Amino acid sequence: MPKALKFAAAAAVVLVLGVSAQTTVAAWRAEERIDAGAVQTGSLSLLAGNSNSAKKDYVFSELKTENLLPGSFVQAPLTISNAGTTSLTYGLAGITTGTDNGNAQDKALAAAGTVSIYAAVPPASCTGTQQFTGQLLYSGSLSAGAAFSNPRDLAAPGSPLASEALCIRLSLPAGTPQAAAGGKMAPTFSFTGQQK
Repeated sequence: MPKALKFAAAAAVVLVLGVSAQTTVAAWRAEERIDAGAVQTGSLSLLAGNSNSAKKDYVFSELKTENLLPGSFVQAPLTISNAGTTSLTYGLAGITTGTDNGNAQDKALAAAGTVSIYAAVPPASCTGTQQFTGQLLYSGSLSAGAAFSNPRDLAAPGSPLASEALCIRLSLPAGTPQAAAGGKMAPTFSFTGQQK
């Protein structure tokens, strides 16, 4: 093959490769405006207390554990209320006994005790050793893992559904070991709230 023909063939191959390597570029753009509405902020605040007082760190002195004897129970009402600006759900987030630094009797008493928490019980019916019917929310040991099976709803303040009265019953079984005699405990009930 003559040299000029070889050069022409090579130039044709380069030209074909150059033409076939070109690409097309396309760009699409769509735009639409929407009304996202107003964004509002709110606050969550969960309080515990009685008919006279409500606080974030309420001292539940109405539950008199010093009167607890084997085979008996003590109970007292506790009101949980929403002091924020929006509806919320709340639940039990554990119970501590205050016996971590206690003696053997204190720890034996705390281990033997059980707690039941009821809703839909009028506060006047949750005193002394009165029997009542209500919605059982929790029944079990005094433990850090204590929790309601379902969260509870509280409306925003200004609604009658912005608070809920609970009845807390602390029991000591009849077969409580003698090692718990003279023990003392101060149960702390922790609740947590979340935006609905």
